[in-house]
Amino acid sequence: MVVQSHSIYRLIAIISLVCLVTVQFKLIYNTFELTNNQYYLKEKDIINQHYSAQIRNDKLFPGAQKIIDSHIMPRMALFQKLYETDSEAYEKTLAQVWKEMVAELRLKQNMDTIFPNMIEKYHLSDKLRYGLYIEHLSLSFDGVNYVPVFLPSVKGITPSHPNGDMIAGTLNKVDKQSQVSGYTVSAHTKNSYQITFMLYVDQENRQLQIFKAMLPTFMLSLLTIALVVGIYFITYRNWMKQKKLTAMTSDFINSISHEFNTPIATILVANQSLESSVNDNDRTKSRDLIAVIKRQSLRLKNLINQSLMISQLSSVNLEKKRYYLPSVLLELLEDYSLKLDSNVSIVPDLQHEVNEVELNKFLFTTMIYNLLDNGIKYNTSKEKIIQVKVYSKEHFVFVEIQDNGVGIDLQNLRHIFKKFFRGKERVEEGGLGLGLFYVQQVVNLHGWELRVDSEVDKGSSFIIKINAKK
Repeated sequence: MVVQSHSIYRLIAIISLVCLVTVQFKLIYNTFELTNNQYYLKEKDIINQHYSAQIRNDKLFPGAQKIIDSHIMPRMALFQKLYETDSEAYEKTLAQVWKEMVAELRLKQNMDTIFPNMIEKYHLSDKLRYGLYIEHLSLSFDGVNYVPVFLPSVKGITPSHPNGDMIAGTLNKVDKQSQVSGYTVSAHTKNSYQITFMLYVDQENRQLQIFKAMLPTFMLSLLTIALVVGIYFITYRNWMKQKKLTAMTSDFINSISHEFNTPIATILVANQSLESSVNDNDRTKSRDLIAVIKRQSLRLKNLINQSLMISQLSSVNLEKKRYYLPSVLLELLEDYSLKLDSNVSIVPDLQHEVNEVELNKFLFTTMIYNLLDNGIKYNTSKEKIIQVKVYSKEHFVFVEIQDNGVGIDLQNLRHIFKKFFRGKERVEEGGLGLGLFYVQQVVNLHGWELRVDSEVDKGSSFIIKINAKK
């Protein structure tokens, strides 16, 4: 079952990591695409406006229309005749004319002058490259229907580039993002033609430039993923250590529970035998002592079990009854006083006009004993005085345990209710640092409030505020 639980946790962690990486990759990819689509957006607008102005009433570049017309228009009648009678001769003639026309356009193109002047005039990046392409040419013999002559996807004339035949420029790698201008020009008259040409502007290493610009974002994303993985690894490792420690603690508790309960049970049996064998003359005094032994042995047994199960304290198993606090305190102080040294005094100040309160007597008694023990243990006065007060204000009952001990400084005061915490004062005294933790747990379980007032070398006062409303 434990192995299965670990597998589920690991599987959930791996799925979460994959989802995180996928989302990060998707976000970075979308950012890359957005940047790619908007790359040189301002330069594109400037170049498009300037280029459009240069070829107004012309094609491709200034003077290109005259060259195209000189190759196509005089041969329109021949093209039509061959198209209708001899398709093979038609294709060969078109290929030859196309080859001659493209060669002359490349020879007489002036974009190599226009484009640098444009870059210089508008202070654009000198890393920009351009490509001017013819992408489509069709003939119309009737002014309505067009017969394709040149297309990258049409058989016959083989283009020099997937996007068509490049007339000018050095930009070989083109796509939609690098397109600056695109025109389709037709006359819609008999013996005319339709031509489509495109101007592309970009850098040869545009994607590398985008990647460099996004490198901080990419590195931050990788760092985030690395941190998440690192935090998970550390958390998982600590969780495994804690789980192992918890298992060891559980085994330890199960082991010593038996070792503790065995001698206590022996004491109770011996006490019962002692009670049966006392003489009648000593019966009154002996019975009192035997009752104390029995009561304290039973309390010790419960205390050990409760201490070993302290981490399992909860309001679910808290059984409460209504008690009159002065009577409860007098009883427990009477038992507690039997073990006190001569230099220790417990001064009760119990206001009798208080309401009954709901509490778990065992937990409450143990809590008060812990406070009394601390008041004596952390006390270097010659005369150790512990004042136990009970008084009421409005509908609240207050229990106050005040001592004249070493006190608690502000730094330690913030930690005294933590499990296993022991202050630097009188650390040679025995204990595990569970007393005040237990006190805080009992107060929390009952829904009470606890306040501590302390001054170094003068003593401490623990005040428990109990709601006495029925």
